[in-house]
Amino acid sequence: MTAENLAAKGDLEEDSAEAVVLRRVLERRRTVHAHLYIEELRDLASLWDGASGDDGGNGIAAGLVLRSRIGRAARRLHDAYIGVTDLPACLARVESGDLPTEWFDQLVRAVRDLPGAERRQVDETVAGWRVESLSPDRLRTLVKHLVTWLDPEVGAGGDPASRRDVFLEHAPAPDGTAFLTIVGPIPEILDLSTRLDQAARSVQDAQRHALERIAAGGQDRQIPWDRDGEVAASGRPMSLRALRYVLLTRSPIATDGVEVPSMPLRMNLTVPVLSLLGMSDAPATLEGVHPIPIDMARTLCARATVWHRVLTHPITGEFLPVAAQQYRPSAAMIEHLRLIDPVCAVPGCDRTVLHVGEWDHIEEFDHLDPAAGGPTSPENLHGLCRSHHRMKTDGALDPQRSPDGASTRWAAGGIDWVDVQKNSDLVTSVLAATYQRVWDRFQERTRVAEAITAGRNGPPGDSFPGDEPPPSSEPDPPF
Repeated sequence: MTAENLAAKGDLEEDSAEAVVLRRVLERRRTVHAHLYIEELRDLASLWDGASGDDGGNGIAAGLVLRSRIGRAARRLHDAYIGVTDLPACLARVESGDLPTEWFDQLVRAVRDLPGAERRQVDETVAGWRVESLSPDRLRTLVKHLVTWLDPEVGAGGDPASRRDVFLEHAPAPDGTAFLTIVGPIPEILDLSTRLDQAARSVQDAQRHALERIAAGGQDRQIPWDRDGEVAASGRPMSLRALRYVLLTRSPIATDGVEVPSMPLRMNLTVPVLSLLGMSDAPATLEGVHPIPIDMARTLCARATVWHRVLTHPITGEFLPVAAQQYRPSAAMIEHLRLIDPVCAVPGCDRTVLHVGEWDHIEEFDHLDPAAGGPTSPENLHGLCRSHHRMKTDGALDPQRSPDGASTRWAAGGIDWVDVQKNSDLVTSVLAATYQRVWDRFQERTRVAEAITAGRNGPPGDSFPGDEPPPSSEPDPPF
């Protein structure tokens, strides 16, 4: 692709406005964009400290600058180091405008798990290709083959057995769904998929036979795996995709004799009370971080056996604390903290602390003189993941609550680097403003109505200018 052949390749008129714009984009990406990309890559590479771990060292500060999570920022530093140190020839192709920056990022990710010597072999080989004539898919395929060829054990991302993992991903839109991703060796994943598919087909056949017995007037009306009564209501067996999901999510997890604590699984759902009553459509929040549609929240609430009330300031939405006098937070206090702040308090960390974490004093508690230290109260407590709790205990992190309690200032290595506002309920302040407008309109109309009444009951000849209240410019409330 060149400025000269762009119009022909893109099926555009030579002097069209679209061709002119795309030539500008092409030139900018090959010059200004590539130059800035390389400058930033070299700066980030200089910050990488492999001995500090995934979220220590400069990862926290870089996360603040890049406005990203700590783990992602640390990976960005590591990738920059790989690109600058082990892929210099391909980086030169980026600088010349031949290799797009997005392709270079893909190349770095592909060689991330290779030793340094093999990375440099990839660099030398790819730099010799005519990358300007390759499609994105073809480049990706060639790089995968090259990486596997150089180190069959590592392949495209390490030993498959060592990469076994199950992790949760959130849907891009807050539509009430999430993804559970299973990563592992292909034979094991295919085996799991096949067994799950066979089980779903067997259950589907059993449901079909049960429906036939019911239609024939049989006494046995039990339908396998019809937990919600959908099969009986519709008269049709569940689809295979629905059965695979039900079997995977509702089957007991076998542990081969390993005792599992009997504590029931718990999920916290926070719902604005007016949304629960149908007076607002403000969304609910699952586990403090997952917005879900209010209709789904109402259904979940209808099935819940225990409800907890969390009070907020009626105007600002600030969570109201509960007093306490002891060092260890009470069960009610921890309950309060779990509901209002379930994620590690360190800026950029996305680890939840609902089940694994530490409820830590911001201003240290003085065991020798409790009155001289920080109190054990919700406004002086926050949740920390185990990793950042250790860093705080070692003095690498130091939080200080502001005098008014509205924010926390974090310092790393003795240097102040960020102020974090205290968590609050975003819905309350919006609804409070709506109520204030409604109340003002009510008072205005009341005054006008009283004036009209007074005018009509006054001496002859007296009248109020206008029999109807003046129209309001404010929109109607959302309920």
